[in-house]
Amino acid sequence: MNNRIVICGGGLMGLSVAYNLAKRGVKELFLFERNCIGSHNSSRVNTGLFVSPMFYSEPSLRSVARKSLNIYNELAATEAFEFNKCGRVYLSSSDESETQARRLLTRLVTDPSSSFLVEAIDCPSEMLARWPMLATEDVKLAVFSPLDATIDVAGLSRILADNCKEMGVQIFENCSIKKVLINEESRVYAVDTDEGFIDVMAFVDAAGIDSSLVDVLGLPDADHPVRIAAHPCSFTFLSTDPLPHCQSSSQSQPVFVCMDENTFICPLKTKTICGGFTMEGGDLQALPPSAQASKGSVTEWHMPTPVWDNFRIILRHLIDRCPELAQLSRGELMTSAEMYTPDMKPLIGESDQAKGFFLATGLNGQGVSFAGGLGSVLAEWILNGSSSIPVDKLELTRFLPLHSNPHYLYLRVPEIAFNTLKNPLSSHQCHTARNLRTSPIHHSLRDAGAVFAEIMGYERPLWYNTASHFDQDSDGPRLPRPSNFSDEDQLIGKPKWFPLVSKEYSTCRERVGLIDMTSFSKFDIQGADVVPLLQRLCSGNIDCPVGTTVYTGMQNDHGGYLTDLTLSRMGLHYYFIVAPTVQQVRLALWIKKWANEWKMNIQLQDVTNAFTALDIVGPASRALMSEVTGKTMSPNEFPSFSFREMHIGLAGPIRVISVTHCGELGWMLYIPNEVAQNVYEQLIEAGSLHGLKHCGYYALRHLRIEKFYVYWGQDIGSGTTPVECGRAFRVDFDKEFIGKEALQKQLDRGVNKRFVQLLLENHNLETDPWPQGEEPIYRNGKLAGWTTTAAYGFTLGCHVCLGYIENKEFGLTTEFLNKGSYEVELAGKRFTCKVNLHSPTLPMFSSEHPQHYRPTQ
Repeated sequence: MNNRIVICGGGLMGLSVAYNLAKRGVKELFLFERNCIGSHNSSRVNTGLFVSPMFYSEPSLRSVARKSLNIYNELAATEAFEFNKCGRVYLSSSDESETQARRLLTRLVTDPSSSFLVEAIDCPSEMLARWPMLATEDVKLAVFSPLDATIDVAGLSRILADNCKEMGVQIFENCSIKKVLINEESRVYAVDTDEGFIDVMAFVDAAGIDSSLVDVLGLPDADHPVRIAAHPCSFTFLSTDPLPHCQSSSQSQPVFVCMDENTFICPLKTKTICGGFTMEGGDLQALPPSAQASKGSVTEWHMPTPVWDNFRIILRHLIDRCPELAQLSRGELMTSAEMYTPDMKPLIGESDQAKGFFLATGLNGQGVSFAGGLGSVLAEWILNGSSSIPVDKLELTRFLPLHSNPHYLYLRVPEIAFNTLKNPLSSHQCHTARNLRTSPIHHSLRDAGAVFAEIMGYERPLWYNTASHFDQDSDGPRLPRPSNFSDEDQLIGKPKWFPLVSKEYSTCRERVGLIDMTSFSKFDIQGADVVPLLQRLCSGNIDCPVGTTVYTGMQNDHGGYLTDLTLSRMGLHYYFIVAPTVQQVRLALWIKKWANEWKMNIQLQDVTNAFTALDIVGPASRALMSEVTGKTMSPNEFPSFSFREMHIGLAGPIRVISVTHCGELGWMLYIPNEVAQNVYEQLIEAGSLHGLKHCGYYALRHLRIEKFYVYWGQDIGSGTTPVECGRAFRVDFDKEFIGKEALQKQLDRGVNKRFVQLLLENHNLETDPWPQGEEPIYRNGKLAGWTTTAAYGFTLGCHVCLGYIENKEFGLTTEFLNKGSYEVELAGKRFTCKVNLHSPTLPMFSSEHPQHYRPTQ
């Protein structure tokens, strides 16, 4: 059997993949670098700066960075290369950045390996005494992160290469890959190189900014290469003489990051490297897309010439912060580039276009922090078919084909590059390359005051504002944005949308709200084998009567949620699937994979773009739906978890499901796009007599978190099982399905983590920091877990966080959970909280509790 693997790219990423594969025993391994090893790393700045794993709020990124650190420490123990553990200092000069710094501090002190070295200094004179080269009079807080380092990337690359060669990897320098060949079964089978053809089992594209230029032959669409949702963006930086204080000091200085100015200063013994990121002045430039690049005929990108005028804003900030820079006589302005993705997360995994074609690119200016860990993850993936750590948010199949459009990326990546030094919140929204996917009623919703956020390119209303726009803050650089695009939420005090969402929440609880949910992934699946296929893929029993809807999970081999979804049975051999927005590509691949492997006769059709989805929520929804459909919508005629095809006036058939995803009474309407505007207008007209109001996703989020409802990708994912999140009662253990054995073991042996709801106490809505998700949970004063999502509970009258409590040593029992004293830490301040294992009982304004209001048991 052919076990050869070819890797394209001899930078840190490609070498890390080779190193980790070789350590796992792969013998026939070939790496090609068209230049020399260590001479062509995409960035001479950021790939030399290792960022502490605890900098990242996203757990998968923390895990990857931790793996990188372990690999570099392991190599440093036996090899000689520059690995300067100098640390990094984050300087905050505003209330907002101080809160961001305290959030970082909160994460840093949870790391037992370095918590004793973490420092927070809030005295400007003490900062000046410590770092006399800096101007510190305006600095509110300085946070020292001890695990950050500067690394000689060229030296590390050569050492990785030497280790690879010792383990039998064949490395070819100054040698290019000409073509990757795909067979009729859409599988990589050979690679054409300057050294000739090589038959392969797998090919890894780790070519950095040149990833999109690899020529692939044999794809069904010959005019387009393998889709890569990443694009290079150039930036400039200054390399100058060492600072006088660095020359006279015997100790190495940390890297300084000025959070408000978005700049960095790396004072080394032999030189000073500094720079920053701004949307002003044209400094950040996406390398232009071209027709030649899309066909793989361009061999390299052409870097723009650095322009001092474009750098002047950054230089002014740098000199203001470090006046010694103005005294240096020499300085060279340089240009480099990094590969950026649309969501600022790395791109890794197997292509959905060609089996055996793997990607590891788009490191977003964090190359040295991620390369080692991603190399380990990808090596495991290639050999075992999956990774032992959840990387749902890093998989390349999270993106649609539209995200690899070079013109889309050309608009988007400068904004992503602007955030290279930042750690954006979950509420962060990009404002470039927008209005790409919209529902047919988008303009009506916009006219009604919708403020939109983007998800998978879709414009989704977050809330509704009656004013034409919010007052714009004048302090600091601002990205231009239309008034109907959402901004990142503030960290302290009530956000601007809070009173508006409060009213929308009340509408859904007391009257009836209309929420646009069009972005959901939707599929029709039918065929002679559809029932046995879905029974084996789903952990719940889907062999239900026609007209029934089932909420279930599809689990992986470890019992984790590949996804959750609803299945509505439209016929004996016909189902309608609704899944999270981000699952549009991934879910289809999973279903088709097993249908082919098990030789099941089914037809799967992606109908995401065929239907507008409206959630009609609230106690008056029954009366409104009865009026517009002319049908009885009583609990006996249309119980919860039911499906019907209905007409509203002249329009239909409309797929109507009695599920609202938030625990309130209501229905989801899946309306054919050609009649969506007509149905919307009828709902608005009829709804005026029932108190109907437009509501956004934020209202839904507050409703579902208060009722303990999970959201895939935030609360649950591939590393979470139904047993751990209190949803084992939805699993049918009387049938066979993927992941059953793992779940049965958890039931028999118990689990060491449990999904909980936390109600914060003594929190001041006006002056305290607000929970954002990924905050540490303490039990009896010791770190016990992390939150996942948070919202204000308008009925409970407090902030509500969801999250996981862990006890890896002894497992978790109800007694253990109930006996603890719990706190959640927000930006350095701890708040006591009450822990719920099950949904709280909330008063319902409708005459019944919907049957689906039971997310946990």
